[in-house]
Amino acid sequence: MVETEEGLEIVDQHVAHERVLFEKFQEGGEIEVQRFLIPVQVELPFDQAEAVREAIPALLNLGVELEPFGANAFLVRGWPLALAERQARLGFEEPLKAVAEVWRAGNRELLELWREVACAAAIRAGEELSLAEQEALVAAWKSTKEPARCPHGRPIALKLTFPEIREKLGR
Repeated sequence: MVETEEGLEIVDQHVAHERVLFEKFQEGGEIEVQRFLIPVQVELPFDQAEAVREAIPALLNLGVELEPFGANAFLVRGWPLALAERQARLGFEEPLKAVAEVWRAGNRELLELWREVACAAAIRAGEELSLAEQEALVAAWKSTKEPARCPHGRPIALKLTFPEIREKLGR
């Protein structure tokens, strides 16, 4: 929850973080990549592995460096710097599965792939954040170009004005 001069905002931290990550990509320029000293092996189901294999050139433009490693496995050699530390803790399987599903659905636009990578890499609803992390997320979210909606179109926050709150509480 965020207090503003007008009232309160109930913020969905997942979609707020997703918006922040997505806009980092949209800023343009070359994406900084964190290259790993020791590549991370990720194994996917066969159909998803095939889709990810086809998506490798597009993923490279997003800062995702993959190398096929057998029939269903990949070596993750690099990841967008803005996402690398957190994603290394969470693992790379979920974002790659999300990319596979988008690719298999026939959507090969880089922005759609980035939406899925940003969504998979964003903090989860209910994940505990320190006060400093909460403040940093809110500041980053408030400075985005489109703070009302996530890249998929979902609202990020529910706003309640102080008059609305008073009315609902019968004051």
